[in-house]
Amino acid sequence: MNLRYSRLLTSALALAACLVLLLHNPASAETYQWTDKDGNVGFTDSLEKVPPQYRKSAKRVEETKESTKTFQRVPTPPGRNNTMPSAPTDQGDSYAVWRQRMTAARADLEELRSKRQKAQEEYDNLLFRRNQQSRPLDSDTEAKATSKISELDQRIRNKEYEINTAIPDEARRAGVSPDALSQ
Repeated sequence: MNLRYSRLLTSALALAACLVLLLHNPASAETYQWTDKDGNVGFTDSLEKVPPQYRKSAKRVEETKESTKTFQRVPTPPGRNNTMPSAPTDQGDSYAVWRQRMTAARADLEELRSKRQKAQEEYDNLLFRRNQQSRPLDSDTEAKATSKISELDQRIRNKEYEINTAIPDEARRAGVSPDALSQ
């Protein structure tokens, strides 16, 4: 076989493979939808994957271009916080709910920072008294003080993550502009 014929054959096979992949429409696969007892909507590509208790009520979903423009609420896995605000009646209400949630989180953060500062002052006073009296500090008292500070530091980091990442991401998924949270 000559080199030119080999390249032509390879190119033709590659083109045929691309056409097969392009013609296969993954959207034509079956999709099933069901609603569980808590009102969470589930989707799967096979009726066998629908939980047995919901198979009779599962419906085959006909996908259209319009269906890709809508968003469905995805159930939160067990053990995760599922604190999405209730659906507002209009966009103004939606922004108010999210701003209210952000304001409450910021107030919580300020309270945590205040508690952290107070705990640090108490610890510093313990160290000062120990140095003034030239005797060792009770190890339990020192451990409790440092543990309290560490716990407050972790709570502050969690609250900062909620303010800077979690709430804005949830709001964005709910269709609320990030600018609406900063007002």
